[in-house]
Amino acid sequence: MKNLVVSLAVIFFFSVSANSQNLTPIVEASSSLDGPSLTEVSLPEENQASKLASNQFDVMQDLRDEVRSLRGLVEELSYDLQKMKQRQLDDYLDIDRRLSIQNIEVNSTEVLNSEGELVTADNVDDPSQPILTSGDPVLDPTPVLADSVRDYEVAVRQDYEAASNKLLKDRNIDSATVALNMHLVDFPDSPFTANAHYWLGEIYLLKGDTELARKAFKTIVDQFPQHPKSMDSNFKLGKIYFQLGDRAIAKEFLLKAIENPGGTATKAQKFLEQNF
Repeated sequence: MKNLVVSLAVIFFFSVSANSQNLTPIVEASSSLDGPSLTEVSLPEENQASKLASNQFDVMQDLRDEVRSLRGLVEELSYDLQKMKQRQLDDYLDIDRRLSIQNIEVNSTEVLNSEGELVTADNVDDPSQPILTSGDPVLDPTPVLADSVRDYEVAVRQDYEAASNKLLKDRNIDSATVALNMHLVDFPDSPFTANAHYWLGEIYLLKGDTELARKAFKTIVDQFPQHPKSMDSNFKLGKIYFQLGDRAIAKEFLLKAIENPGGTATKAQKFLEQNF
């Protein structure tokens, strides 16, 4: 009996000892030394979000810098384009002024007929106007008339030159606009009428006033179809009507612009090929 009790005691002791070895020790997650804590596990996600936000900020900053750079480039190109247009306008005006002065000097060639009337270069070839010869008498009122005409022509030329110089020398577009319009009012029969309308049209185009430019160029092709500026005015009208969406009328003016060979015809032909 005693041996049985001892045996049971030994068996119980070893059973308890074995069970105690299978128990998992309780360790707080926050104080574990063998593995990462809950706080440590969440740190990589926070770092990733922080890095992502930082990268997005850098990208936005780069985009802002790029936009500023592009805006500066656009402003620079706009300024260069404006200077180029002004330079072209100055060149055209200078050539126009020189040619106009030569034309008026040629057209102002005057002779007197046998009746003491003034005969200009426009009608000197008219057989109905007999030319005064060295032996014919000159009536007294005629020199006064000739001087008066010369004074008028000088006044017209000086007024147009003053108006054109506001563009060529002063580069004052607003003042030139007023002066050219006043020239048309003060001298309705001026030989520079078509030239004044043409440069007003160029100025209006430069200002972006398409309607006034259209009227100026239309006046030239309607009233001065044989003027040297007529072909270029047809070309300008073709482009204006094309921009306004009236392709049919635009094509009509462009076709007129290519009737006579030259630089304007070449540009008009190229515009037709590219847009029609």
